[in-house]
Parts: sequence; structure tokens; C-alpha cells
Amino acid sequence: MAIDEQRRRFCQAAGLAAVGVAAGACGGPACPAEPATCGTTAFSVGVRASDVPLGQALSFQMPQAHVFVCRDSGGVYALDAGCTHLGCDVNFVSQASGFQCPCHGATYDFDGDKPTGPARGPLVHYALCTTPSGILIVDVNQQVDACVRLKG
Repeated sequence: MAIDEQRRRFCQAAGLAAVGVAAGACGGPACPAEPATCGTTAFSVGVRASDVPLGQALSFQMPQAHVFVCRDSGGVYALDAGCTHLGCDVNFVSQASGFQCPCHGATYDFDGDKPTGPARGPLVHYALCTTPSGILIVDVNQQVDACVRLKG
């Protein structure tokens, strides 16, 4: 076999291997269906999951933290209200427009992601659980992946 033929086959094999690695990386690990149980530091927000309208973010100012409890098509989730720039509390605008920081103009999408400057990163997602009677509780000491939703 000629050297050019060997080189061509090697390049084809290397190219196919690279495509396989890239395709595997795009899938990523599956998101956990729901968070684990909340810890003893969790606090009640006083509403049930069914009280959170689709496409809305309800604000809860508690002694432990200011959080938003939101609902999208995947379920209910909790976000920290503190902008990742200097910690100012963001405001909910709409599902389409997401959240906006009144201090320096940073914005986030409805999932708390895709921040604009001067924000340094996405809003933090917290564990969201329910009491035996169905009341939502937030554990601000337990961060979860942004894809985690509580069904209900």
C-alpha cells in the first residue's frame, strides 16, 4: 500500500473518531428528575407547586434569602434573586424577557441563564422540595443543576 493511501485512511479514521467524541459530548449526562430531599435548613414559601402559574416567577423574601419560585413546561424550580455581579436583587420581567438587575442592567433568561454583562454567571438554582402537605420548601444551602425541576 502506498504511503499516500495509508495517510488517507488514517485521516479518515481520525476524522470519524473526532465526530464520535463530539457527538458524545453534545448529549451530556441526563439531568436528575428531581432533587434529593431538602435539608434541615430549608424554609417554607407557603405555596403549593400548583399555585405557581406557568411562565411566572413568584418572589419570596425570607430571612434566609430572596428567591424566585418559577414554573416552566418541565415543572417548578427555585432561583436565587441575587445578581451575580454585585448581589442586587433582580426583578422578574416576563417569561420571554426573564430577569433584569436594576443596579447595573444585567439580564438573565427565564431559567436564570445567559447573563449579560456585568453579571459574572447564571443565577443559582436551589433544591426545591415539598412538605407532606404539599407546601413548597427551598433549601438555599443545597444548589442543584439548572435543569432540575420539581414535578407538580
